[in-house]
Amino acid sequence: MGTMSFTACSNIDNEAPDPFVPDVPETVYVDATDFVKTDGWGGAWCATQYAPAVTTNDGRTAQMMENYQGNVDATGVLLQQKITGLDNGTYVVELYANAFFTDGRGFTSDMADGATDVAYVFANDVKEPVVGNIATATAKNGEYKMTVKVTDGTLTLGLGKNKPGTNWHTIQIKSLMQETPLKDAYIEAMEWAKNLMFEPMNNSAREALVAATHLMPSYESYIILSTAVANAMQSRLSYGVIEYGKLEDNTINGWTCTNAQGIHVNTWSVEGNDGNDPSGMKTPFIENWISKNDGALGNGEISYTLPYLEPGETYTVSALVRAYSEAGNDISGAEFFVGDSSVDIAFGTSFEYNGMKGIYRRFSTTGTVDENGELKFGVRINDATFNWIAIKEVTIK
Repeated sequence: MGTMSFTACSNIDNEAPDPFVPDVPETVYVDATDFVKTDGWGGAWCATQYAPAVTTNDGRTAQMMENYQGNVDATGVLLQQKITGLDNGTYVVELYANAFFTDGRGFTSDMADGATDVAYVFANDVKEPVVGNIATATAKNGEYKMTVKVTDGTLTLGLGKNKPGTNWHTIQIKSLMQETPLKDAYIEAMEWAKNLMFEPMNNSAREALVAATHLMPSYESYIILSTAVANAMQSRLSYGVIEYGKLEDNTINGWTCTNAQGIHVNTWSVEGNDGNDPSGMKTPFIENWISKNDGALGNGEISYTLPYLEPGETYTVSALVRAYSEAGNDISGAEFFVGDSSVDIAFGTSFEYNGMKGIYRRFSTTGTVDENGELKFGVRINDATFNWIAIKEVTIK
């Protein structure tokens, strides 16, 4: 059973002191990235996280939304997301995006490598050209920055094409920041701090939040305060997941994948339906898949991390896991893990369906929050003999 521990702080006032910040021309950038959904992009069939072969220029493997086509002819908006509920004002958008022509797929393109007149990213009515590349094993996603005015509380971000040339496109947010007067930002951060003060969070996040609310207001104090608020909110969200007791099956938000195949939400497979295989792996579920013609899944983790928990707390996590070899191999090479505890998927129930071999089980194990306050759980793959693994019905207690 999970346990939450909190420190009683006798020096906390019922209300944190109201700040007084002189009217100065300084502005700060308030993070609004949470308004953007990792898998909220329209116009594509899945969201995935790519391997370092298609990483970002800053070395980060960002979760990307993909649009892949069997030719280069499509034009107009290919991927977009409408963000609502924003305060009006000036925003700075930073995106990862690519526009590739994938050679050797049975179609051609006359696009020059490095072309800037084919694809573009946009934020409302602001556009920036995307560099079109001939895809290679080391091609990287570009980074694009736009400053845009929001006048009606909405911001539409996306990627489109002016003319034929590319057939593989990805996009994902890096950050969305609102330009805000320092005084307003400080007051808003203090309100957040006051509202969070007695919410569940780990001890270090609470102590940092309390200390930040008692600093003399300044630009430097605002940076400390906003960081403390962000960390406290992350801690509150982690305990909120634990209070809720489960993860949703229809989103990859919060999940990461470190092998080359990526993850996405499957909404179409029928193998786990009643009368088919015995696994009960009905859609939607999160999957890591590669074509059987391309061999087995690569080594890596499909994992979810809850940050800013109290080190040493223990939690039991369970999930329905199914591994499939569409080539008919016996299943081995993966484990379900929670923190430093794991169980081999070989302990699941074996089955055969339509010439494929599989194994499934509701796996469960208890793990400990590490010294950094993180609890990570999921599936770890090492020398797999299979090409498909699926996860759903994750519960935490």
